[in-house]
Formats: sequence, C-alpha cells, structure tokens
Amino acid sequence: MGKDCRRQAGGCGRCRAVAGISVPAFAVAAGVLILGLPSVSPARADPVPLPATDFALKADLKRGGTIDIAHSHGRMRVEIQKSNIPGSMVGIIDLNARSMLVRTPNLPNMAVEIELPPEYVLGALTGTGLRVGEDTVAGEACDLWKIDPQMKSALGPTTACITPDGIALRTAVEIKGTKQTVFEATSLTRAPQDQKQFQLPPGTQVMKVPKGKIGAALGIPGLGGAPAEAPPAPAKP
Repeated sequence: MGKDCRRQAGGCGRCRAVAGISVPAFAVAAGVLILGLPSVSPARADPVPLPATDFALKADLKRGGTIDIAHSHGRMRVEIQKSNIPGSMVGIIDLNARSMLVRTPNLPNMAVEIELPPEYVLGALTGTGLRVGEDTVAGEACDLWKIDPQMKSALGPTTACITPDGIALRTAVEIKGTKQTVFEATSLTRAPQDQKQFQLPPGTQVMKVPKGKIGAALGIPGLGGAPAEAPPAPAKP
C-alpha cells in the first residue's frame, strides 16, 4: 500500500494511504469530482473548515488588483487595492454572523453593512463540501475542497485549496462554463493580529444596504453586478 506523506506547517506530519497508488487519482462522475477509489457508499459532505488561527496573507486577484487579509477570533479584515480605483476598499467580516462592513475611498466616514452571501470566496468559505485532493499554494500544503453548490448562488462549481487550519489560499470558480482562479495567496504568516484593525474608526456611520449592491466594485464575483453606490439620503421629515 503506497503512502503519500508530507510535512505540514507547524511541524505536524500527515500521511494518507491510497490502495495501489501514491497520489490520489480523480474521476468525473455524474458531474461531481470524486476520489478514484472503490466505494461502497456515497461520499459524505463535511463542513468546510473555517480559520482556526490568527494569520495575515497577501494574494493576487485574477481580475486585477491585490488583497491583504487578516484574521483573528472569527473576524477577518479584507483590504483590496485595484489600479482603476484610488485608495483601498476595506471590509471587516464577522464569519460567525455572516455580515460584512465595507468602507470605500469615496465614503471615508461611512461604512455599509451587508449580509455575507454564500458565494463569498476570499480567505474563508462556509458551507459543506468534499475533499478531492491535495495541493501546495505559497509553500503551504492544503486540501482541495469541492464546495457544495449554494442556493441562489451566482457562481458555478467552486474549488478551494484550504489549509488544515482553515485558511483558503486559492479559490477557483466556474463562471459561464469557464473555470477561473478568483484569487491565489502569494504569502502567509501565522501570528497574533492587532485587534484594532478589525474595528471601524471612531465616528464612522454605519448603514445597512441589501446584499449585491457593492460586489462589482470589490471585484468579488457573486456579490452583485451593480457598482458601489452611496446609501440613499435620509428622508426629509
């Protein structure tokens, strides 16, 4: 019985034995990626792991731009810079509450709050899926997860490479029949994060808006096609 053994980050080793082969073989059956091994029962989906440690990473957005992500205790800070937009856009995400506060350069003293849609794919994913392989991104070993389709999702099949401690390092989605890498980490550091970066600046006004209104400006597929727009002015009494 062949074994595929690799040294994991943090000094932990992982070995997986696959009958007759040293690398997982894959097959496409009924439109779902499954392990190419004998099976006596249907594959069972597992919860996709959420980040379990403090980290900071940098990544390239394949539609242009760069992204910095930090995480601590279930909160993520996402800062996106795009060449065609002055300044940077910052999102503060509560992964447990599935909500996002977004600040844009044109509204420095205001943040908009939206529900985090199921197709959010940067740095962390939620839902269930199947482990379908292994890979390495930015020098980090990660499991390939075929994510279960989400209801009302604007995206096609999604595959993410997620570390054993829940950090999504690369995400590929099928958009209009074509598989595209949405983002891919270029560096990752596990270290305690400054908690101040997960808080809005004092005096910031927060206004809730329907999800899908700011996705295009953030460059995140599936968050909506409309560009970012200022919240409506309060009605006059």
